[in-house]
Amino acid sequence: MWRAWICRTPVLQTVMRMTSNTSRRSMADTTPPLSQAAASATATAAKSRDLTPSKPKYMVMDGNEAAAYVAYAMSDISFIYPISPASSMGEHMDKWAATGKKNILGQVVDINMMQSEAGAAGALHGACAAGTLTSTFTASQGLLLMIPNMYLLAGELMPTVFHVSARTLSKHALSIFNDHSDVMACRQTGFAMVSSSSVQEVMDLGALSHIASLKSRIPFLHFFDGYRTSAEMSKIQVIPYEDIAKMFPYEKVKENLHKFALNPYRPMIRGTGQRPDIFFQQSVASNKYYMHAPEIVEETMYDLGKLTGRHYGLFEYHGSPTAERVAICMGSAGQTIEETVDYLNQNGENVGMINVHLYRPWSSKHLLAALPKNCNKIAVLDKTKEEGAAGMPLYLDVNVAMAEAGKQPLITGATYGLASKEFTPAMVKAVFDNLNAPQPRMKYVIGVKDDVTNTSLDYGEPINTTPTTTKQCLFWGLGSDGTVGANKTAIKTIGLSTGLNAQGHFVFDSHKSDGVTVSHLRFGPDEIKSEYTIQSNADFLSCSHPSYVYKYEMLDPLKTGGIFLLNSPWTTLEELEERLPATVKREIAAKKLNFYNIDATAISRMVGLGKRVNVIMQAAFYGLSGVLPQEQALKLLKQTITEQYARKGPEVVAKNQKAVDATLENLKRVNYPSSWANATSGGHKPGVDMKKPEFVTDVMDPVLKLEGDKLPVSAFEPGGYQPIGTTQYEKRGIAPVIPVWKPDACTQCNYCSLVCPHAVIRPFLLDKNELRSAPAGFLTRKAKGGTEVAGYNYTIQVSPYDCTGCEVCVESCPDDALSMSPFKEVADKFSPHWDYAIGLPEKGDIGDKYSVKGSQFLKPLFEFSGACSGCGETPYLKLATQLFGDRMVIANASGCSSVFGGTSTTIPFTTNKDGQGPAWGRSLFEDNAEYGFGMMLATRQRRQKLRQDMTVYILEMQLPDDVKAAFSEWIEFYENPEKCQHASQMVITALKRMGPNLDPRLQSILEQREMLGTQSHWLVGGDGWAYDIGYGGVDHVLSRGEDVNVLVLDTEMYSNTGGQVSKATQLATVTKYATHGKRQVKKDLGLCAMQYENVYVASVAMGANMSQCVQAFKEAEHFPGTSLIIAFSPCIDWGIDMKNMMNEQKEAVESGYWTLYRYDPRRIEKGLNPFQLDSKKIKYDLQQFLDGQNRFEQLRRSDKKTADKLHSGLHREMTLRHDKLVKLAMDEYEMLEHLKKRLGEETASDSVMVLYGSETGNAAALAQVWASEFKRRGIRAKCVAMDDVDFDEVAKQEQVFCVVATCGQGEFPANCRDFWKSLSDPSLPKDLFKNTRFAVFGLGDSSYVYFNEAAKNFHKRFQELGAKVVTGLGLGDDKDEDKYESRWNEWLPDLWNELGTPPPSMELLPPSYNITVENAATTPIPATIVPQGTKLVPMTKNVVLTPPDYDRDIRHYEFDLRGLNMTYSPGDCFGIYAHNNKEEVFNWCTENGLHPDSVLKLVDLQSRKDSLPPVATVGQLFTEVLDIFGKPPRRFYETLQMSAKDASERQELEYLLSKEGKDKFKELAKETPTFADLMKMYPSAKLPLENLVDHVPQIKPRLYSIASSLEMHKESVHLCIVKNDWNTASGKLRLGLCTRYLAGLSLGGKPDAVAGKINAAGITVPDTHAPPCVMVGLGTGIAPFRAMVQDREMARIRGEQIGPMALFFGARYKRTDYTYGDEFEEYHSGGKGVLKVLSTAFSRDQAHKIYVQNRIDEHPEIIYDYLGKQKGYFYLCGPAGNVPPSVRKAVVNSFVKCGGHSQEEAEKIVTQMQIEGRYNVEAW
Repeated sequence: MWRAWICRTPVLQTVMRMTSNTSRRSMADTTPPLSQAAASATATAAKSRDLTPSKPKYMVMDGNEAAAYVAYAMSDISFIYPISPASSMGEHMDKWAATGKKNILGQVVDINMMQSEAGAAGALHGACAAGTLTSTFTASQGLLLMIPNMYLLAGELMPTVFHVSARTLSKHALSIFNDHSDVMACRQTGFAMVSSSSVQEVMDLGALSHIASLKSRIPFLHFFDGYRTSAEMSKIQVIPYEDIAKMFPYEKVKENLHKFALNPYRPMIRGTGQRPDIFFQQSVASNKYYMHAPEIVEETMYDLGKLTGRHYGLFEYHGSPTAERVAICMGSAGQTIEETVDYLNQNGENVGMINVHLYRPWSSKHLLAALPKNCNKIAVLDKTKEEGAAGMPLYLDVNVAMAEAGKQPLITGATYGLASKEFTPAMVKAVFDNLNAPQPRMKYVIGVKDDVTNTSLDYGEPINTTPTTTKQCLFWGLGSDGTVGANKTAIKTIGLSTGLNAQGHFVFDSHKSDGVTVSHLRFGPDEIKSEYTIQSNADFLSCSHPSYVYKYEMLDPLKTGGIFLLNSPWTTLEELEERLPATVKREIAAKKLNFYNIDATAISRMVGLGKRVNVIMQAAFYGLSGVLPQEQALKLLKQTITEQYARKGPEVVAKNQKAVDATLENLKRVNYPSSWANATSGGHKPGVDMKKPEFVTDVMDPVLKLEGDKLPVSAFEPGGYQPIGTTQYEKRGIAPVIPVWKPDACTQCNYCSLVCPHAVIRPFLLDKNELRSAPAGFLTRKAKGGTEVAGYNYTIQVSPYDCTGCEVCVESCPDDALSMSPFKEVADKFSPHWDYAIGLPEKGDIGDKYSVKGSQFLKPLFEFSGACSGCGETPYLKLATQLFGDRMVIANASGCSSVFGGTSTTIPFTTNKDGQGPAWGRSLFEDNAEYGFGMMLATRQRRQKLRQDMTVYILEMQLPDDVKAAFSEWIEFYENPEKCQHASQMVITALKRMGPNLDPRLQSILEQREMLGTQSHWLVGGDGWAYDIGYGGVDHVLSRGEDVNVLVLDTEMYSNTGGQVSKATQLATVTKYATHGKRQVKKDLGLCAMQYENVYVASVAMGANMSQCVQAFKEAEHFPGTSLIIAFSPCIDWGIDMKNMMNEQKEAVESGYWTLYRYDPRRIEKGLNPFQLDSKKIKYDLQQFLDGQNRFEQLRRSDKKTADKLHSGLHREMTLRHDKLVKLAMDEYEMLEHLKKRLGEETASDSVMVLYGSETGNAAALAQVWASEFKRRGIRAKCVAMDDVDFDEVAKQEQVFCVVATCGQGEFPANCRDFWKSLSDPSLPKDLFKNTRFAVFGLGDSSYVYFNEAAKNFHKRFQELGAKVVTGLGLGDDKDEDKYESRWNEWLPDLWNELGTPPPSMELLPPSYNITVENAATTPIPATIVPQGTKLVPMTKNVVLTPPDYDRDIRHYEFDLRGLNMTYSPGDCFGIYAHNNKEEVFNWCTENGLHPDSVLKLVDLQSRKDSLPPVATVGQLFTEVLDIFGKPPRRFYETLQMSAKDASERQELEYLLSKEGKDKFKELAKETPTFADLMKMYPSAKLPLENLVDHVPQIKPRLYSIASSLEMHKESVHLCIVKNDWNTASGKLRLGLCTRYLAGLSLGGKPDAVAGKINAAGITVPDTHAPPCVMVGLGTGIAPFRAMVQDREMARIRGEQIGPMALFFGARYKRTDYTYGDEFEEYHSGGKGVLKVLSTAFSRDQAHKIYVQNRIDEHPEIIYDYLGKQKGYFYLCGPAGNVPPSVRKAVVNSFVKCGGHSQEEAEKIVTQMQIEGRYNVEAW
């Protein structure tokens, strides 16, 4: 019997007779036969319905748009939530609704974005219950969240349609690609299920689903393949809304929907609770609806066919009418199988296929009717995998249908296409061939090679089934370069402007941006059914990035004679010869390709299009491909450009038109030589020589080459586990430009490293040996930053092949020390530099890791991610891994951060040198908080068991002392990260020391050693998770108060799915799902969390305040409970230039759009307000901020009136919120004052204002201390950054105090510049501050010319405006022993005295150490206490250089550095930690009732970085650690006053500290009393030991200039030191601690060791030996010059270019003081040596005194030549006082005498030398 066959191709509407290899019938006059019932129903309906089709209308769209098109037509209301790949359906719905588009009922559809898919399903259920036409769109996990409501909808027989872009479910891994796992999980819900296999079918069967659902009362799930169909661009015939209206069953809306709606005017009830007696029956009662559904669908298909000419069947057969072998499938594979069936039948086969359209309710009779009678072999293909099932779903259904019909054909089951695995004609052929095999595989997988369980079916080489009339074109693009968008435009342009069919499929790698994209375009007159990527016979291939020639086998699909277009900067044949890999050259020649090259990147920049090369590559495509005649093609392109870019203005249109013309001018055909056919040399991918792990070579590399399809099953670990740290091997090389460091402009702030989204720019520190081994051209400068970086050189290095060229570092650099350079010019030069730097030993322990600068010396354990270029999220994650990454456990919510953080094979999380790094996992989008919470609880449980076991073993087992001590320490520091790490190592070491035969109980502990260290648990995700879908879980975790950290990367939209609205989206924002501006204010997640009161909450924006950001991370992680950090994260979807993303953060904060704050519950215990507002003042116009972002500005362009209204509302809301937070930050007194002002009442005058200007946070911290000190004295104090205060408010204050830092050479800190601008306004009245008293304290560095310049300016300006000085200007100096604290501690008491403030509360603060006396016999005691950061260095020489009869003791010391890995440079200092005299300490102990040999255990209750040693004897503590014989600060006197029991002693101390006793205090200070002296003077003030250790500071290092060159004295350091002793006013001899200590060492032949470390030079030393040097040394100030001369002598010996040196040395007597005189004379050698000038001035060797300045006056020509002409360096080292100014005057005079300068000009020249670091003074 001949059967009706269907041809549905719009362009081939002709009658096609059946042949042996085709089976189609006319769409116009032949339709599939209907069942009897359906035929009867259709005939009745046809009488009352006009189904005359309208004129065909063609459009190019993707499957998602097609589904949304029909859903919009037949929906009253729709509920949406974004999930890939379904999101764009909701976007289309929202966009149409926003423009007022009407559905077929004449209404605008009501679109509602919900908080989750479950929410969408629940709301839809409610809308159905209220009687409306509804729809929703989803996929994958989102669909599963809807399942509970799907049961309800089906059970209650509610018509609705779910359109599903079918996608795989997360199992061992997440995949956003297609299979049918999600829809198959719903087949039991009671939904009807309709499958579409092409974009045209999505349009048609999507419409059918809505109509059939309404007719049948059954809810429908209409599904199609995600990405393959949902994102495929195709030319289709749309169904006009007027035609849909013809089919729409209006009567059924009332009959099957409105009739059952819940309505109080016709009340009923549904959703009751039922018992076992009736539930079953009511369930079976709905059977009739499902029994009739297939006929209803068939009837609707008939109507659809009559209306459109496209006819469908429930089971649609295609192929030979006599086929014996038939394949059955669903989805897009049906198109591929159809195409292959035609090919096979044309080549003598006899096969067919059935495409299942109605999967549920299943209709066996319709399946049987569709099968050819001769069929005896069936291959069922399922695109899903149910682990452990007897068979896959469709396979089981077919088997049941055949069994029930009594048929027994051979039925095989194939699983294919999981996660969009390609399903090609070659695989289809293999499926059919298997049916004819002697022993067919019955159940198998196809598309992969299963070499583990051997379930796979092999398939052959590609076969070409695409019509020969079809042009196939491939475009390899770079994500974000516009290639994909341009190709979509090309499909629309060509498809709609010609009679050609068009298809576009787009493949992306997993990088968020700048990844590879491959566009597969097909054009032709025949129907295109090729639902797979282009496998072979491609006509055209375009490559948009030159790096791809090294990475991918791009040319494989090109046919012989095809066209290859390359964008590269290699514009000559010679460059191409050098750069192209040999394999590429051979393939070009072998295939005889037409090869064209164009430098599109250069053209793009030339015409002003930046890095977007899409128009240029499209112009080349239109001109070369032959799809259309060139003239017609280019005309179409220019028309499209005009239409597409018109809304962006004529300038943009002109640039793109210019780009087209420039393309044609610069497109060059490459006439390659025939020798390419045998090429053996050429370029190669960077990193090919890297040693790679097996996983990288075997798995990652093939995946990156897009050859993952070739990997066998055995290549993978079951469960989805993969190693981390693999992105370092990727080396993408995608940046057109990369940053280059300018070292001389750099202040070494490390900002560039902090802000870098991809961790490609980093600071490194190198010691001498590392510097010496560096590759040529490796730039460094002397490291700046104090003792921590002493002996190191600093460099900034960039990884060229990992950089994305985002420019964030350049825009964030405050010093203009970075610039962008073309990749091709610098990449190969700097790549070896990076490789060398990254291989250096990690130096993360240098400096304060919780400072902006110090944190960046820590290796980022998150690097080279695939995030968008300039990503705003990654800097936060990177920072977290730098601070805590070695012990982090991350639970990552689905979203951007999970994509760039957990893309299979390319994992950016990495390890440190010890192999430790973040452990990362992802669960679901909605349950991430619970997932991470569960991990934390499980970890805690395991560690608690370990602690319990150790506690028991200590009591019950006979353990060695070291094991017992280790267990005890671990138990004690169980939760302290740093100390627990040390204790854990002790446990492991002690257990291993016991040998291999450990007790099983101890062995168990050793086996669990990975649980010994603390873990830092982080829940990470975006705002879509934290504010919306996962908020319930987040809120629950916050409520529990457990020790877990939540990091919300707030982009204010669903960035990962394309930028949809979330509750974090701010009012007025235009996003997807809010295309006409969001109408609600952003949810305040921080305030929600603060309501629990025991949660740490911080709001940060790195670009606005880097220090606050770092501090917040530190505080959050250290908080012993739940913490929440909300991080402002700019996103490219905001419509901003991402290079400015840090400045966007700054502007957001300053405009009040985003607020910085920290809420720390720990402050409550201290009586402080837990809420700290870190951005106190709005300084920037909000509208200006909004205008800079397209997400706000585009609404103004489209609807100015609405935009103005919303923007005004946003401004009002932001102002109200800021005011609310300001109040929240107030303490009780501030709130009282605020309320009084509001009520117009008089406010108190006894309050003060403490203002600060701070760059690094030091001034801010000191200001907080100062304010606290006021409060301790009962004075209310408001502490605020200068720019955060209202300037007019300051003038009303009676007392204002300022702390101001000075940056660089006199610059003001960023947060006081606006205040200074207001303060320096010349129009201000001179008596503005006449009622104000003030004081200023400055923080500066006296090595800079403009020392404390900012503080000086503020002090002067306040005086000019009439303010009264309380006390003189305080000038803190980083060069002082205690940095700025030295001067502060001297200055502050004077302030209190002048103010006459009452003393603070007379009570001792609680001790900060818990001290217990331990058993000396069992407690290990260190032989010597070594301060943190130091090493024990043996002293090998202690030689007195002065004669015995001389009254001064100058000594030469030498120390052995062998094996200590210590390095130094000329100008550095050696810091020595001295010991007190042991005998004196023991005597003091006896006098104070302490036993020197008592063993103390000291537990730091504040976890300080430099805490006291945990174990020490009393004698050790006061000999080696505490400066008991040091000078006490004023605070110690106050402490003694509080502690004194004797009234007279207390009275005396009170007098000393008073204003009246000021002179007496100074007189006492001249006697330099020590802590011990004061305790003896006031014996009744006996301090408990716990308090004493808080008040006696630790011994600080004494710094001595190094007097040797490491180049000359390998592994040795020399010092030249004069013994420090003096007599007090009363004649008492005092001895300097360190010189006394050193003088007594290494005297008996055996070397003694000192605790020492290298400290950085305070002077600037040139990077080479070429510049001249003028050195002026006095006394032991000669030491650094000995080092410099020796270093230059070694350079001379090595043959380096050396500049001349002049030494001016001054002392009292030549005989006694000419230290190293013979040595210097030798270096001079009468001017022939390295020391060209040697001039000495011994002041007392002649009647009249001669000083060094006199000798300088004698050599003005040398001074001017060396310093003026040759730009040399000047150094002065010696005593302070008159010497520095006298020497400077002599230098200035030399410029006047020999340079012809005026005195003023010469002064400016020397000042400029200071600024440039060429005039250096070290004076003491």
